[in-house]
Amino acid sequence: MPSNAQRRVVHVTTVHHPSDPRIFHKQLASLRDAGYDAHLIAPHEHDEEVQGISIHALPRPETRWHRFALQPQAARTAWALDAALYQVHDPELLPLAFLLKQTTAATVVYDMHENYRAKGALLGRGLRALERWAFRWIDHVLIAEESYRSVLKGHSVPNTYIANYFRPIGDEAGNGAVEISPPPTRLLYTGTLSDSRGLRTMVDLAARIRRARRPETIELVGVCHREGQRARAEERIRTEGLGDIIERTGWDTYVPPSSMPPHYHRADVGLALCEPHPNHTRSLLTKFFEYLHHGLPLICSDFPLWRRFVEEHECGAVVPPGAPDAVLDVLDTWRAHPERYRQCAENARAAAPQYRWETMGKRLVDRYERLLSAS
Repeated sequence: MPSNAQRRVVHVTTVHHPSDPRIFHKQLASLRDAGYDAHLIAPHEHDEEVQGISIHALPRPETRWHRFALQPQAARTAWALDAALYQVHDPELLPLAFLLKQTTAATVVYDMHENYRAKGALLGRGLRALERWAFRWIDHVLIAEESYRSVLKGHSVPNTYIANYFRPIGDEAGNGAVEISPPPTRLLYTGTLSDSRGLRTMVDLAARIRRARRPETIELVGVCHREGQRARAEERIRTEGLGDIIERTGWDTYVPPSSMPPHYHRADVGLALCEPHPNHTRSLLTKFFEYLHHGLPLICSDFPLWRRFVEEHECGAVVPPGAPDAVLDVLDTWRAHPERYRQCAENARAAAPQYRWETMGKRLVDRYERLLSAS
């Protein structure tokens, strides 16, 4: 067990929001609860302490290259904190991690929680090359998906699987599921929005709902960083009169996890209508675990990994990517057979406990204890 003087840990990101669920509400919160002096260096308006975690503000970057320019300031802040362990969350911070490794006695950890092959051929290969270079010297790698083990293949770097399971926040802490009330008409999507994550398909779905004068509504809760895609969706919503079908929360601004529970409580179905993209087809989305916690059956794209998840738990239905008519077919089936919808909701609720963060939080703390005891 590390002594009190050794228990300061610092997480660093130039990409993620300071209240990012995985970084702040799961990892740092678990470390804080275990008695660590937890710090986060991240883009933010000002330095502050939030829920016992100290946030050290960086300017908000406007571009990827601006994020690189923030690294000297991030390094100075990291050195000043004199931590026993530093953890970086972005591959472009690996040179900073190397600098910390060379100039301090601290343990250095890299949290791999995105498939960077999806960033385009040139950038994706560059980020993967940066990661493989880091595997030669970094002390430990955390991976958010089992599929990322293929990236580690051929490297002897120690690693630990820390899945991005759901940690309830605020009034979600109990069983967040609400009363099951077919027929399902209130459709919900949560998380970052983009065409590859189903935005275009959900707008198509709304257009079909309007043309057929159906009762369903769609609530989109999250930020869309892609200005062009956001503008095209806005234009369609305006010109096709979809404003009474689609409700948007966030849209052009980040939605903090603490504000999410009311949206789940109003919903009947959780949507994940993503396009076949490596970040999706090889990963279980965090929203799956959130939907299950709130007793929401899933309607999601028919990828093999997702199909296995839905079939294992009998918690929803899969549809071909980009096929809004197939979504309506599922809803029609549930409307005609409400007992099927009710069973999917009950199954979702029953499956939720195995995807809660407690086990992963304990695994993370145990890993930290071992790393710092050995240092």
